[in-house]
Amino acid sequence: MEVNVKTQMAKIRDFEKGFMAVHLINISDKLGIFNALNQATEGLTIQDLALKLDIHEPYVKIWCQTMYHFEVLDCDQRGKFRLQPFLDEILGDRDSFKNYLGNITLDVDVIGKVLLSGADECFRTGNTLELYNSVDNNKVIYESTKKIFLAYLFMIFPKNEHLEKLLHAGIKFLDIGCGNGMLIIRLAESFPKSIFTGIEIEQFGIEEAEAKINELELEERVSVLNISGEDMEYKNEFDMINMVITLHEIYPKVREKVIQKAYAALKKKGYLLILDFPYPSCIQDFRDPAYDYGILDQCYEMCMGTVHLSRSEQDYILKKAGFKNLQRMPVVKGMLDLITARK
Repeated sequence: MEVNVKTQMAKIRDFEKGFMAVHLINISDKLGIFNALNQATEGLTIQDLALKLDIHEPYVKIWCQTMYHFEVLDCDQRGKFRLQPFLDEILGDRDSFKNYLGNITLDVDVIGKVLLSGADECFRTGNTLELYNSVDNNKVIYESTKKIFLAYLFMIFPKNEHLEKLLHAGIKFLDIGCGNGMLIIRLAESFPKSIFTGIEIEQFGIEEAEAKINELELEERVSVLNISGEDMEYKNEFDMINMVITLHEIYPKVREKVIQKAYAALKKKGYLLILDFPYPSCIQDFRDPAYDYGILDQCYEMCMGTVHLSRSEQDYILKKAGFKNLQRMPVVKGMLDLITARK
């Protein structure tokens, strides 16, 4: 395609439309509009939708028209609006693994606030923001990652049967950066012979995890601790250690120490699993769609002190700590990399 003023203006307009669409989707989720449309397989008129949710009909009319414009909704000859094909999973059904609303909420309610609340000053000073570290923000983050266990059960373990066999046989499993414990709780339900431990630096996550563990009566096999990775003192204790979207979150000044602590915590020939975003190592790769998530995540989180690692940089710190047999596997159509390594 020829690059000219017209095509460049169209590109910027697409950015603007995307910004507006994401915010509108976030508002719609909060109002329950997508859920209502998902339940109404025959569609809903503007009046029906307004009555069902007790919201202002003139605004609903503009919302429906705008979402039709964005090709999120279709409309039939009766004036009934419905979600376009497959968007019932992506926007409507919160229980679907493909549902993306948690990410939209994270983009708008957490990342958007950070970018509007001092990012310009961070650029001037090099300082970092602390806005991420709040209960409200953690709730949004936990919601956006609550179905990650499905990736393990249906994508990772089926392609790494030796790991699944170990869990079925009964091992000790440590999750570094466990958040609210949802992953280890779901894994404990699927692998009743294994014992799971999670560590998390955020107190709110630990409290939420403990409540769920007690509710499910998993106390004998699942435990969580409010400590950071660099404060671990385990020695040759775990058969498998896991980090989900955690490696890049660890501050650079302590990252190597955490990896060294993980190495010490593993039994001989134990496994380290790291699930994280791939990140480019050269400028040409910054236009490769395979790196979309890592590039955007780094941009969003730079003002909180996060520094993503390229694959070669990841390999370096893992090998330096003593890990061997490093292997990689794309997960969720390349959105994430699974790194496995042995002690």
